[in-house]
Amino acid sequence: MRLIIDTDPGIGSLGTDPEDGLAILYALGSPGVTVEGLTLVQGNVPISHAWPNVRHLLGLAGRADVPVHVGAALPRRPDRRTMQCSWLTRREGLTSIVASLDPPDPDAASFLTESVLAAPGEITVVAIGPLTNIAAAVDRDPEFASALAGLVIMGGTVTAPGNITPAAEFNIWMDPEAAAAVFRSCAPITMIGLDVCHRTRFDRHMADAARSRGTTLATFIADSSDPWIEIMSATDGGAGLHLYDSLAVAAAIEPDLCDYRRTLVEIETGTGPAQGMTVTHTNDVLRQLLVGRDPNADVAVDVDVDRFSTRFAERVLDRL
Repeated sequence: MRLIIDTDPGIGSLGTDPEDGLAILYALGSPGVTVEGLTLVQGNVPISHAWPNVRHLLGLAGRADVPVHVGAALPRRPDRRTMQCSWLTRREGLTSIVASLDPPDPDAASFLTESVLAAPGEITVVAIGPLTNIAAAVDRDPEFASALAGLVIMGGTVTAPGNITPAAEFNIWMDPEAAAAVFRSCAPITMIGLDVCHRTRFDRHMADAARSRGTTLATFIADSSDPWIEIMSATDGGAGLHLYDSLAVAAAIEPDLCDYRRTLVEIETGTGPAQGMTVTHTNDVLRQLLVGRDPNADVAVDVDVDRFSTRFAERVLDRL
């Protein structure tokens, strides 16, 4: 299986979600999977953090050979997304535990389109950050969407409250215009939303177990995770962080880890409190009557937590 992972890696920047890094390790540790490259997008952290973070992670994992391509530094419509741009500005000040490194010029959209169009039906893209780069690839060549083997998106929610506002999941909220463009494309979309992701967990015990392995990579994972585990434990009543991105990668590799419902997903692109909301039309009769559009995504509605947890241990924790 051939994957490209589009990501906003916070691992290495203290006080933000490090879980993109775990998802990357999950893909690299999965048998039969070739990671064709990573594309970086604004989101959890600005590109100025994302580039050194991912280069450091790949170096520690012994996979500096994986190509990394820089993408969008801002949402698609920064003039409309003042809160999101302010978020990115504030994140510039996060404490980093990796050496600074200037990113190269952006070329993510061209890498995505050229890779996928060179091998139609062979490459799955897993988007675990805002969808800015994916929308840019669709803009660059409309055939990109139909040439994908699959587009697995970690984003959105069906019934669970949002995790950045009451209405919206973070990745969609960061760039609603891009998300709307992607969901309107003909890409074969699978949506892994908060409803299933909230059933996964990386807790203090797992972080401590990782640290006890004593490797540089294991220590980096644990040190990057500690602050976010504390933040999440205090804010959502849980005991750790959710494995949002790792589940999306896992579902791309083994789709039957989840159960799905075929439905129409639309994105709220206004500037009010519902901006970034994923509107999922689960009532087929009303969808046809009121909207008149066909379903555009397979939305995860359940997950085999035990099997996923076993896979995560085998492909991430046991390899640190």
